[in-house]
Amino acid sequence: MIKACLPLLLAVCAFAATKPEDITPKPKAPFVQPVEAERTELHKTIQAYMALPPEQVGAHPAAKDFPGAVESKERIKRTVGYDANLITRWDTSAGNAPNLATGPETWQETGLYAAPGEVITVTAPALPEGRVVRIVVGCHRDSLLKLEKWNRFPIITRSFELQPGENKIANAFGGQLFIQVRNGSAGTGRKAAQAPAPPVKVAPDLTFANAVAMPTYVLGKDTPATWKQSLASSPAPWVTFVAKHAILHVRRSTVAQIADPKPITEWWDKAMELEDDLIALDRLAPERVVPDIQISAGYMHSGYPFMCWLNPSEAEIVDLAKLSTKGNWGFFHELGHNHQRTDWTFPGQTEVTCNLFSLYCMEKLVGLPRGTGHGSIKDLNANMAKRLATPPDMGPFEQLSPFIVLIHAHGWEPLRTTLRSYAQNPARGDVPFKQNVFVVRYGQAAKVDVSDFFAKLGYPVTAETKQALKGLPVFTYAPAAPAGK
Repeated sequence: MIKACLPLLLAVCAFAATKPEDITPKPKAPFVQPVEAERTELHKTIQAYMALPPEQVGAHPAAKDFPGAVESKERIKRTVGYDANLITRWDTSAGNAPNLATGPETWQETGLYAAPGEVITVTAPALPEGRVVRIVVGCHRDSLLKLEKWNRFPIITRSFELQPGENKIANAFGGQLFIQVRNGSAGTGRKAAQAPAPPVKVAPDLTFANAVAMPTYVLGKDTPATWKQSLASSPAPWVTFVAKHAILHVRRSTVAQIADPKPITEWWDKAMELEDDLIALDRLAPERVVPDIQISAGYMHSGYPFMCWLNPSEAEIVDLAKLSTKGNWGFFHELGHNHQRTDWTFPGQTEVTCNLFSLYCMEKLVGLPRGTGHGSIKDLNANMAKRLATPPDMGPFEQLSPFIVLIHAHGWEPLRTTLRSYAQNPARGDVPFKQNVFVVRYGQAAKVDVSDFFAKLGYPVTAETKQALKGLPVFTYAPAAPAGK
C-alpha cells in the first residue's frame, strides 16, 4: 500500500514546493499540471503571484522566452491622450451575448511597452467623471489554467485601475500597454456597461514614465519612412499595426522585412469592412488579432482579442501575398464568430453561420469561385445528401451546405439583405419564432417561396410563414449535375 502511494506522495510534495518562478515551460518541454486535488492550491499561488504589488514584482525567468525580453536599456516618458467616451458597451438586441465587434472591451493604443518586472509610473492629472480607467499590460490574455499542459506560464497579463495622481504598475512578463475605459457611473457589471454615461467633453491624458517605445504603424498617419524610424528606434519585442477596423500584434522579427505596412493593413480593413457589411454592423472599435505560443481553446478562437497560435498563424497574419490569393478561412471564421447573433444563429449552428463570413470574404475579397475556400465544402451534393438524410447529419459543413445552395441559386444579395435587416429590426421571441422570421425575410428578399426547403431542413415552418410567401415561385432543391454534363 505504501509503495503504491509513494509516487503520488512524491508528486504532491513536488508540486507543493513549486514556486511560480520555477514554472518555465516551453512547447517542447511543457509543464504538466498536478493531480486534480493539488491544482486549486497551485492556481491560487499563481494568481497571487500575478497580483503582487508593483514594488514586489520582478521579471519572471520565462519572460525572456515569451512574450520576450527587452534588450535595450532605453526607457522613455510620454504623455498619451485617450478617448474617455470609448467605453465598454454591450449589444442588448434580442437578448444577444456581447457584440465583440463593438465591445465588450476596447483597448486604446499607447505605442508603449512594459519591460518584464519593471515598474512604470502612470500619472493621471484627473480622471473623467463617471469613468473607470485601467491600464492593461499585455495582449496575451488567454488563461491556460484549465489545460492539462502549459507551453507558457498560464497567466501573463495584468490590469490596473488608475486613481488620480501617480500610479505604479508592473507585470512580471511585461507587455504592450493599453488604456481601457469603462462606465463607472452606475456601479459595476453588465448593468453598468449598458447604462448611458454622460459624454466627456475635455480630452484627458496620461503620462507614462520608465516605459519602452513599441514599433507602431498607424494606417493613414504613418509612411514607410516613419515606420522604418519607429522600427529602428523602438526596442520593444512586439509591434502593432493599426488599421481603421483591425489591429494586428506580431513579434518584430516577423515584420522586420516589411518596408511598408500600408498594403497589409488595408487588406485587413477590407476584410473587416466586408464582414461588417454582411450584417450592417456599425463598428465602435477595431478587432484585435493576437498570436500566442499557446491558446486556451482550439486552433484559433474568437473574442477580444481574436487569438491564434504563433505557429503557423503569426506569419500568415502579415503574409499579404498568401492572404490575397488564398485567403485564410480560419481568420474569417473566427472573426465571423464575433459577428454572430442569436437572431439568425440557431441551436447547433454556432460553428455554421460564422462560415458565411468566410464564404463571403473568400469570394468578394480573395476572388475565389463562389462557394469555395475550404476542402470540406468541395462536394456540395454529398454534404446536402447527408444533411437531408434520416437522421440528418448536423455537422458544421453539412449544415452550411443549404446556405451555399441558396447562394448559388440567388446570389448573395437576398442573404445579405436578410442578415442586415436585423440591425434595425431584431427578431424578439423564442427559437421557432426566430426561425420563421428568417424564412420569411429570406424568401421575401429572394422573391421565392423557400418554406418547403426550410421545412425539409427541420425548421418549424408555420402556416403564417407559408401565407407570407404565398404566390412567390417555389424554390426546389435539386443536386447539381456533375461537371461536363
